[in-house]
Amino acid sequence: MRIKQVDLADADTIRACFEVFLVAQQADEPDGPFFTERPFRGWLTTGWGGNPREVWLAEGPAEGTVAGWCLLELPDLENLDQTELTLVVHPAQRRRGIGRALLKHAATRAAEHGRSVLTAPTRLGGDGEAFARAVGAGQGLVDVQRVMDIRATGDDELARLRASAEEKASDYSLVSWTGLVPEEFIEQAAGLFAALNDAPHDPETAPAVWDAERVRERVNDLRPLYGLRIYSIAARHDATGELAALTEVAVDPADPGWGHQMLTGVTRAHRGHRLGLLVKVAMAQWLQAAEPELERIDTWNAQSNQYMIAVNEALGYTILGRPGSWWKLDVATVVLSEPEL
Repeated sequence: MRIKQVDLADADTIRACFEVFLVAQQADEPDGPFFTERPFRGWLTTGWGGNPREVWLAEGPAEGTVAGWCLLELPDLENLDQTELTLVVHPAQRRRGIGRALLKHAATRAAEHGRSVLTAPTRLGGDGEAFARAVGAGQGLVDVQRVMDIRATGDDELARLRASAEEKASDYSLVSWTGLVPEEFIEQAAGLFAALNDAPHDPETAPAVWDAERVRERVNDLRPLYGLRIYSIAARHDATGELAALTEVAVDPADPGWGHQMLTGVTRAHRGHRLGLLVKVAMAQWLQAAEPELERIDTWNAQSNQYMIAVNEALGYTILGRPGSWWKLDVATVVLSEPEL
């Protein structure tokens, strides 16, 4: 089996990796939503957070085909001991040692970069979990995917929820934008992104440190690469002008029936005013008008994040598919392991 590095400027090879990913995703996550090619290309080559990366593929039995591939993301601002791994094997090529070969190669590369830990996500109850357990990975937080059928939530119900939230949030007004974070909000947006650090997370993983420059470089500079329509609504404290809450949803023009929740955060000083519910209800109302083909919005929450789960359930979100989890694996253990015969 030949494993070779992918040139991230090679459009044909990136497309081949996308095709393998899509088949694997349809097998492992049949309820969707599924990546389309342009956002996949942006994610694979640059990433949601702009971390340095390498992609390696395992060639298939026929020349020029891809049996599987792995992405190594190498955080360069925090968690310098870690490598975030995505490992994908075509369903027809599984249980032939390809996953283990890619894993060992990824661990070797991680060690060469001075990393000691591999982290990787999988759905529970499928091939991904079975593989993670077989190689000795330790399970971390459990995340649950939920979906809102925006067509089933009537205008009257959204209006009732918004009125209920506004009673507690009478000292706040809403501001909105599409696409990039406006320069006038860059400084405060850093605090809103940082608010996510209070959500349940692995205690051994350092939270992201946000400032205005990081928002410019790791949010605004990257968003045009994905080809998504991104909607943002923030709650602003009337007395101080502070942005207190933010929610963002992306819609892929190639698959406009799905909306993808990106983040919802409320700064610590302004919690207790139902701002999370307020901005999410306002977002649903906005999207109903702005995206007439939109049918569903999906979101992920840590199983232990009871506050945000309650907000989502009030909006009618229900569980979609199997839960997921992040796994951790010691790099040295993999590098020193005996090859599979």
